[in-house]
Amino acid sequence: MSGSLPTPDLTTTYLGLPLRSPMVVGAALPLSEHVEQLRELEEHGAAAVVLHSLFEEQIEQEQLALHWHASQGEESYGEALSYLPQGAVVHEGPDTYLRLIEQARR
Repeated sequence: MSGSLPTPDLTTTYLGLPLRSPMVVGAALPLSEHVEQLRELEEHGAAAVVLHSLFEEQIEQEQLALHWHASQGEESYGEALSYLPQGAVVHEGPDTYLRLIEQARR
């Protein structure tokens, strides 16, 4: 017998997408939360990753929570306003999710 065995061809098609292997990682946080983690999954053989879902209810809840926190103490001392998050700086919900998809595609 000589050295190593030949590498099997694991290519397949899933939902019309050609994949190099049948290993698809399901939607699971924190596995699919950051691009670095997606790269690591790919390095370990994952051919595709299903990203977590983004629901309208989550976006609305985040916006309501941000508004509630930002409006607390707005009628009190002026100095207290500097402790509140600025709405223009906070990028949650769909913006963060869309950036993840954009980076993952690259």
